[in-house]
Amino acid sequence: MSRLIGLQDVSVRYPGTLALDGVTLDVHPGDVLAVVGANGSGKTTLLSTLTGQRAPSSGTLVDADGPITLRRPAQALQRGIALLPQEPQLAPTLSAWENVVIGSRGLAAGTGGRRVRNEARRLVAEALPHIDPDASADTLRKADRAVLGLVRTLARQPRVLALDEPTAVLGESGVRVVSAATKQVCDSGGAVVLVSHRLRDIVQLATRVAVLVDGRLVHDSPVADVSVEDLVDRLASGRGASAPIERSAAHASTQVAIGEPVLQVRQLRTADGLRIENLVVRAGEIVGIAGLAGSGRSRLCRVAAGMTKHGGSVGYLGRPLPRTAMACRRSGIAYVPEDRVREALFATLSVARNLEVGDVVRRSLGAGLAAVPSRERASKVIADYGVKTASPRSEITSLSGGNQQRTVLARELMNTPTLLVADEPTQGVDRTGRSALHAMIRSFAQSGGGVLLVSSEFEELQELATRICVLRDGELIAELPPTTAYRELVSLATGADNYGQIENTTDVL
Repeated sequence: MSRLIGLQDVSVRYPGTLALDGVTLDVHPGDVLAVVGANGSGKTTLLSTLTGQRAPSSGTLVDADGPITLRRPAQALQRGIALLPQEPQLAPTLSAWENVVIGSRGLAAGTGGRRVRNEARRLVAEALPHIDPDASADTLRKADRAVLGLVRTLARQPRVLALDEPTAVLGESGVRVVSAATKQVCDSGGAVVLVSHRLRDIVQLATRVAVLVDGRLVHDSPVADVSVEDLVDRLASGRGASAPIERSAAHASTQVAIGEPVLQVRQLRTADGLRIENLVVRAGEIVGIAGLAGSGRSRLCRVAAGMTKHGGSVGYLGRPLPRTAMACRRSGIAYVPEDRVREALFATLSVARNLEVGDVVRRSLGAGLAAVPSRERASKVIADYGVKTASPRSEITSLSGGNQQRTVLARELMNTPTLLVADEPTQGVDRTGRSALHAMIRSFAQSGGGVLLVSSEFEELQELATRICVLRDGELIAELPPTTAYRELVSLATGADNYGQIENTTDVL
């Protein structure tokens, strides 16, 4: 069968990480290929490579005629390869129908004449009958924006449609919407490649399933030939699939008595779909949050840091959570965001200035930065937390990723907070750097602080956490001891515990 697009021995390297490792995979007409894997397995990198977002470090892309080169997304679009990211980028001030036209014609072409406008309005009305096609995109709900992004992508009439977590924000109607899209593409002789952590997506949408583990392709077969249990086994391969883990001596040596509740969450509800009935973080605890993309991990962190409005009850030290992020920080809640570069670092400032920001936030914005940072204060923090830098005056961007992250964590801990909310605190950090960050987090808990810890790597939670809470689709579905086997965590996070044998369901497409 002639392939539409494929990878041939492709590897993709990031600093310190091999995201794809010698992957060979073809996509044929009529395929609905589901790519599954644990967090960090290389799924999104695979999509990015197929769609010209990222060039292979080695290996090549191929089509029916042989090797091809895609240096940028526009070249992929010219070949009929389109990517719909998990959160599509829309022009917020343009109407829904204008976003469809701009997406298919380009900014230079404008929005066209009456025929183009009417066709765009028709597409929006069919996909989103409850909204006005003239409504601006920034007034739409998140799920409606996701559907609008899909309509815009389909307007390009792609031969290969790549979907990254397409149903993550669409609710119960998600499979129906995506199923219609896959049928449209496949009926025209195209193919769909979708990344999803939801097994029900695979059951209802896919004809093939490929499994990635640590960047390597370990399985590729028709959906009908594999069971859910087999998929989970493959995802957990090499990680102590079914045996309870043994805690390391480093962790055992830092056990402390658990104190009073620091954070209490009751019947939490948010506009973006987070629904948590009960969650408690006590002094001395490291509560790990396990979940896959779209499960609500980062949303929970933002609530606990005072950055997201919510319904229900969120208490801090026996009182309601302060109403703003600033008030939360001043009350003793430290927050390490997931995106270090965009949300945690001040790239134009020195290491000392980045540390000093923590003092400014906790005092008052009116206090401002000192004309010259306190060299003694900065040097002491740098030494206490083991930040490796030539000088406190060195630019923060001159540090390694691990030392940048150590600086962020040091800034949050140096004023002795009561609660640490850490979202992926070791992401992109090498093994040595991770060990240092782990020691910092353990030390904070040992001193009586409470920790809410998110990590994409379940092994890290098994190593660090006092308890592990599993989030799936915005709900806390299980609370487990850290010795729980990796396979069980994967089963719960993917929803494999809810499904039996995968059946061939191509007839629904």
